[in-house]
Amino acid sequence: MKIEFNAENCRFLIVGANSGIGIALAKMLSHAKAEVIGIDIQKEYLNDNLKVNYIQVNPMVQSEMENAAFQIEKTGEILDGLISLSGTIKSFKGVADLSELEWQETYNISFLSCLNACKVFSRFLLKSDSGSIVNMSSGLAFIGKQNYGPYSAAKAAIVSLSKTLSAELAPKVRVNSIAPGAVETGFIYNEAGEMRFDLQQYEKIVPLGRIAKPEEIASVIMFLLSEASSHVSGECIHVNGGIN
Repeated sequence: MKIEFNAENCRFLIVGANSGIGIALAKMLSHAKAEVIGIDIQKEYLNDNLKVNYIQVNPMVQSEMENAAFQIEKTGEILDGLISLSGTIKSFKGVADLSELEWQETYNISFLSCLNACKVFSRFLLKSDSGSIVNMSSGLAFIGKQNYGPYSAAKAAIVSLSKTLSAELAPKVRVNSIAPGAVETGFIYNEAGEMRFDLQQYEKIVPLGRIAKPEEIASVIMFLLSEASSHVSGECIHVNGGIN
């Protein structure tokens, strides 16, 4: 059974729209008749078949995000939802071995892009009747895992930021985060196309026996954007197949 979400006449902004989850979410929102705006650092949008108003900016630079906001404002001053998905890992090293630059690079992509999105675009959401922000955290924010230090710290900061904003933007805007486990996207592969971890070993510890599909994460985001979650705010929802 699927929850039907009629998003006709609604506008949603996806930061990190060129990710596997971003594209899956854009498909769902488009199917629900929403207007979708996509922001990403990449020059071209990876799915030309989707009707997405795509803007290339660097989400880590607030001035570039302000320029994107100016472009969006010319077509309308209201956003019904903001989804911040940006995140990556550049250097797999222990905390003691990471240079300041290596730490900052991963932390900025994974947290600063989310912070900038919330700072710049929250004013659009405050003009909506019931705005919703969904920020992408990670299960790694809640566990200690070798060589993931700056990424885990950034994703933990997103949970805290989301809780703070849920108080600051209430009652007009709801703010939540989600913490997925492993998802079948490009994120789990290194530059050589090799998986970053032992998939078979990982799936043994997942009660549901497999990693998530991008659509399964996007479905939870859809719930948090919809009126079905109208009394849910300040929460971090884990989507990990039952891992405790």
